[in-house]
Amino acid sequence: MAGDRARYLAVERKALAWGKWANLFMAFAGIATAWASQSDAMLVDGLYSAVNFVSAIAAARIGARVGLPPTRTRPWGHDFDEVLYVTFRSLILIGVLVFAAFVAGTKIWTFFSGGSVPELVFGPIAVYAVVIVAICLGLALNYYRAYRRTGKRSSILKMETRAALIDGALSLGSGAALLSLPFLEGTVLGPYVPIGDAVIVLVLILAIIWQPLATFRTTLADLAGISAPSGTHAKAARAARDVAREKGYKFHRAAVLQAGRMHWVVVYLDPEQPVRAAEVDAFRDTLAARLEDRIGPTRLEVVVTASDGLSHSRPCPGAATR
Repeated sequence: MAGDRARYLAVERKALAWGKWANLFMAFAGIATAWASQSDAMLVDGLYSAVNFVSAIAAARIGARVGLPPTRTRPWGHDFDEVLYVTFRSLILIGVLVFAAFVAGTKIWTFFSGGSVPELVFGPIAVYAVVIVAICLGLALNYYRAYRRTGKRSSILKMETRAALIDGALSLGSGAALLSLPFLEGTVLGPYVPIGDAVIVLVLILAIIWQPLATFRTTLADLAGISAPSGTHAKAARAARDVAREKGYKFHRAAVLQAGRMHWVVVYLDPEQPVRAAEVDAFRDTLAARLEDRIGPTRLEVVVTASDGLSHSRPCPGAATR
């Protein structure tokens, strides 16, 4: 297992390293193109890539810590660091999109209130769109291949794959739409060409903001300690029940949480006979190996109890009751 973890970390680290430098290049290219073309859409694209660059640095460090054994200062290990990263990554992306909406809205307000709006320069936009879309597609493929090679267990690589695709879609959509604006000259929409990029930004935001919102909702559930998906819970409970039956123990229930690529499983059982601590450890080791095969990396705890951990629970002293 240690060998697999080291190999997976190496694959993840290499993929994130490529992404880091590619996003740094795209961030500078986007900001430079925004300055040369006077386009808010290009500025948003550049800022999005800048967020991806900073995130890749943090992701590499967090990925190296996930799965490490507990320490005195981190008694539960570093597994929830991955969930925290994805949560705040989603919040930052949402923040960038909200900022972009504010900038675009300000430009539209200025135009309709009679203010001066800079005229777009389309030459740099065409070059930028072609180059950035190609890089984003390459990055998405790079992340997805690494995600598959690591057994589809890395929430970081999954998030980065989506981010690269969103960045590519943002560049493609904004570039294509901006380059089509000159063709509106002489039509009823001609007078509104100066704010065309602001309208495009708003449309793109409405199209893509649901992805980071959905990711944020999922990771927030993980942080809140909500049970893992029903399919994962069923596999874990079935494995625990099978091993308990083999050992002659009474299985009560299994509590299953998910933290990124890591699963936390607590099994409640009653041996119904005198057992040694070594026998409980043997049960845990056997079940841990099966869970590793069925649901992925797992931290397992076994609670020997006559109850199921729910029916005899009591409120803490001093807690309010209704």
